[in-house]
Amino acid sequence: MGSAAPGLARESTPVLCVDLDGTLIRGNLLWECVLSLLKARPLTLLLLPLWLMRGRAFLKRQLASRVRLDPAHLCYRDQVLDLLRQEKAGNRRIALVTAADRELAEAIAAYLGVFDEVHASDGQLNLKGPAKAAFLAQRFAGCGFDYMGDSASDVAVWRGARAAYVVGSRARAKQAAAVTSLRTHILTERVSWRTWVNALRGHHWAKNLLLFLPLALSHNLTAAPILRSGVGFVLYGFCASGLYILNDLLDLHSDREHPWKRERPFAAGEISIPEGLSVSVTLLSIAFLGSFVLSAQFGLALVGYAALTMLYSLYLKKLALLDVFVLSSFYSFRILAGALISSTLLSQWFLAFSLFFFLSLAMAKRYSELLHANDLVASGKSGRGYRVDDRELLLSLGVGSTFSSVVILSLYVHSPEVRVLYLSPEYLFLLCPIVLYWLSRNWLLAHRGELKEDPVTLAIRDRVSYGVALASAAVIAASMFAMRR
Repeated sequence: MGSAAPGLARESTPVLCVDLDGTLIRGNLLWECVLSLLKARPLTLLLLPLWLMRGRAFLKRQLASRVRLDPAHLCYRDQVLDLLRQEKAGNRRIALVTAADRELAEAIAAYLGVFDEVHASDGQLNLKGPAKAAFLAQRFAGCGFDYMGDSASDVAVWRGARAAYVVGSRARAKQAAAVTSLRTHILTERVSWRTWVNALRGHHWAKNLLLFLPLALSHNLTAAPILRSGVGFVLYGFCASGLYILNDLLDLHSDREHPWKRERPFAAGEISIPEGLSVSVTLLSIAFLGSFVLSAQFGLALVGYAALTMLYSLYLKKLALLDVFVLSSFYSFRILAGALISSTLLSQWFLAFSLFFFLSLAMAKRYSELLHANDLVASGKSGRGYRVDDRELLLSLGVGSTFSSVVILSLYVHSPEVRVLYLSPEYLFLLCPIVLYWLSRNWLLAHRGELKEDPVTLAIRDRVSYGVALASAAVIAASMFAMRR
């Protein structure tokens, strides 16, 4: 179960024993392995209950033998590492003692280079809680040990330690101080609301305003359809947020290698994997149940959106070009869902316009990612099916989609369906240069390397985009109320 010279336990200075999950790293290797297996071989997860029946240590061994976690891309606690390096500089012996599987623990110890010995679960014994306490009491009977941990199960270990190093809340520090001497306390903060909003992609809820678009296009501003669309807006937001969490969890390891995605709450270890899964399941359950209560058609549309999103997260995002077509379809799903809720017919011209409009945005997003993650793309670790030299093709296709959308918009605003709704429909043609300018500007920002997020997300904080929106509103108002001469 461990590797060390027999005489080391006889040293007089207490050995500093350090826990791994939640202490040395933010997160838990068991859950990291589950996510890796889910993404690489999802059907293998059906074996989890059978493995668990043979004990948690056996489960961890089976997972560790099937996945490869890169120690360089785990979320280490900087304060803990700094403390360990200080202790190491003072010639203190340090042991990594963890309930994680030995194969993973030894890989992490070899990467960090601060541990003198490693003790971990071995497929039979789960080295946690009382089992860890008994092992350390026997292993270091001569010199004793100090213990650094973070969880309630570590209280049993602190009880047998000479001193406690606590990583966690003040309540956890009090628990440790009640059973032994408290040497060091590294306080960890609770997850803030802002962090949760980022994880839920709260700013992406603006995309769900597309559900109201069919009502706006048909000039149907009666109370009942607006109320139903408002409920649909919330339910779609719950569904999308739950799916965003699942997507971030599945992309956890590739995001940690990305220039800016590494700052996402799950990739940075700010929110634990079990918390994320729990919130995701809750949001999706509310969304699906509520959508079928609202409308069977809307419920089916939401289930279809969720299924396509999961296919995208697991497989389709790896297929070059197909991924951007699927990505752009998510916007169209919102428009169609809004039409189903309000029982509004959509013009075929408008559907064609939205197809090319959102395809341009999806191409810009992917182009920007290729521009900012050259090394990741070149190494094949980006999770996408592109090569670095595909950028120019995406640029051409994206700009082509931009002009196609504007051409179709010009045909749409002169269609019979539109002309009957406006007093002066000829003014609507001014929307064409406005839309062309906004899409072209997105591509200019992408080409300059200044588009580091979803274009729709950028628009929420972009003054120029607000100006474009106001100009568009003025044109629509003029076409609605200005009388023809």
